[in-house]
Amino acid sequence: MIFVRNVLRARLRSVMTVLGIAGGVALFVAISAITSDLQKQIGAAVSAYNLEVVVYEKRATSPFSSKITRAQMAALTTQFGQALTPVVVGSLNEKWNPYAMVIGVDSNFAKRIPLIAGDRFSQGRREVMLGEISAQRLGLTPGQTLRLDGEDYAISGVFRTGSRLFDGGIMAQIDYVQEMLNHVGGDGHFTLALLQTGNRETKDRLVREIGASFPTLRAIAGTEFAGSLRLLKVIDTFAHTISVVVLIGTCLVVTNTMLMAVAERTREIGILMTVGWSPWLVLRMLVAESLLLCTLGAAVGNVLALALLNIVNQMESVGFGWVPVHLTAILIRDSLAATLAVSLVALAWPAVVLWQIQPLTALRHE
Repeated sequence: MIFVRNVLRARLRSVMTVLGIAGGVALFVAISAITSDLQKQIGAAVSAYNLEVVVYEKRATSPFSSKITRAQMAALTTQFGQALTPVVVGSLNEKWNPYAMVIGVDSNFAKRIPLIAGDRFSQGRREVMLGEISAQRLGLTPGQTLRLDGEDYAISGVFRTGSRLFDGGIMAQIDYVQEMLNHVGGDGHFTLALLQTGNRETKDRLVREIGASFPTLRAIAGTEFAGSLRLLKVIDTFAHTISVVVLIGTCLVVTNTMLMAVAERTREIGILMTVGWSPWLVLRMLVAESLLLCTLGAAVGNVLALALLNIVNQMESVGFGWVPVHLTAILIRDSLAATLAVSLVALAWPAVVLWQIQPLTALRHE
């Protein structure tokens, strides 16, 4: 366990190195968790209710920016009948949250939403259902009222979809949500049209039919919806870029530590070589030290990432349920694998320096 003693010899430097690695890992993990979870939540919400086809505006960059006109929705309803479900999704800037998600659905779709308290909203009444997360964050229960867009709405029930993104939202009759989101007095629009098909052949046919009949709309399989949005693609690309920069910075931190270790132990390395140690054996010792530092850094970094996600989730400037508060096993595994890869890459320069050391010269080193 000589490599453990070597790490403990320069405790302050080792601690600073571990913290440097942990900071990079925390940022990498937190960004990756948010981007991957957002796509997963949107996909899960669509697939949970067997909504095999999603229709949205072709130019839309996010679920909120899609706009399907009343005329288009009427034509879709005429063509597909009961198989089609119109949905309005948007966000309101309220005092209690600047990104309060509101979801407008018809009464038939509302019946499919599982409740954990109260009842579903009544048609024609100013009632809303709160998602489980929003009810917890606001401390509200059925029977109380919630002010939305300057109007008081009675809370009829609390629902749970299993998707944090939607469980952090508010669901109401589609006409009222259109009224909330329409501030310019124009004709209210729809966000999405959801279709149930029954089989794959029908789904593929409907996708083609909608593409041909509605040139400004796009139909796509529900499981592919999240990955098709341009905004999410941009966010994912940005996250990957940041991750690469963070990993390079982490690599430089480890490289610097290993170079300092070689410089400080030049005489010691010369002694080891004179008693029979080959450069490979010395390098193996450095590899063990690097792996130990990076493993500790990865462990601390994941803990810091989890703490960071929980802090961000509690901020009022973030929508309820938009930020994950846990890390998946796959993400932890990937962060550990990336850190271990960094620990090996970071030894490239120290290995070159080590190979240039001559035993007799090293013995005279002060």
